[in-house]
Amino acid sequence: MLQDEFGTVSETLFPQVFHLVQELLLEDELLYIERTLEKRFGRPQVKIKHAQTTKRI
Repeated sequence: MLQDEFGTVSETLFPQVFHLVQELLLEDELLYIERTLEKRFGRPQVKIKHAQTTKRI
């Protein structure tokens, strides 16, 4: 789940992408994420395509 001051949104990370970025998924780590936003069951959902640490930007 992604949460900000406006609410929460479900995020989906498919296995092939998870395998590439799993070592980056640390608590309190800031990430740059490329994603798409769509609605599923009437609620917004984010599909993550790519992620990298902000240290590499």
